[in-house]
Amino acid sequence: MKARANLDAVSIILVRTRFPENVGSVARIMKNMGLTKLILVDGCSPLQMNAYKLASGAEDILERAEEVPTLREAVSEMEYIVGMTSRGGRERVPFLTPEELMKELIPLTPVNSAGLVFGAEREGLNNEELSLCHRYVRIPSSETFPSLNLAQAVAILCYELFRSSYSAPKNTTRLTSSEQLEKMLEHMERTLLRIGFLESRSPERMMRALRRLFGKSTLEEREVLILQGIWSKMDWQMKMKDSG
Repeated sequence: MKARANLDAVSIILVRTRFPENVGSVARIMKNMGLTKLILVDGCSPLQMNAYKLASGAEDILERAEEVPTLREAVSEMEYIVGMTSRGGRERVPFLTPEELMKELIPLTPVNSAGLVFGAEREGLNNEELSLCHRYVRIPSSETFPSLNLAQAVAILCYELFRSSYSAPKNTTRLTSSEQLEKMLEHMERTLLRIGFLESRSPERMMRALRRLFGKSTLEEREVLILQGIWSKMDWQMKMKDSG
């Protein structure tokens, strides 16, 4: 049997989950598929009785679950962030299928950490939360009724992850962390506003497009430092021009 990918590098992240039954069901499917790291963002407690009832043997995952107030905090040290969504729109493309995702994700696991992010039961992930994600995944389903239950969606992704984890080539490229990328993007936004590239009244749309561009590029830390150097040089040039 081939060596497995590092499933310990992958966290399941639930954002604003309201029903403890879903948290318990997610814990159980995670244990079925060899995953151990559960992060809850601004949601219900994993220690509620109804969560325990549905976990049925995966109580240890509930008890080790990390609770944080924001998605940004949850993913700050991760290198590869994937958001799940069933809704379309220009700012939510391109979509990957779960199978396509695994071809990218699994080879990164030896030296990178990843988060699979699922939104709240009714509204899913909002645009701000999706802007923190490097890839978007949509699970193929009937056009007449495309929305899946949260625990069902997690089960499909966990199954694909487990199924794909035996056949991945090793990749030793270390990507930049989400926190480093966010700092670079914030610096870039300030610089682009200063030179007039972004509209000061509504920079969000262009910034979301640029976020998708850099997210798809899976940048290494050195590449992010180069980009930060470019923005710093532009800032300096603008300062010299203003002072002259």
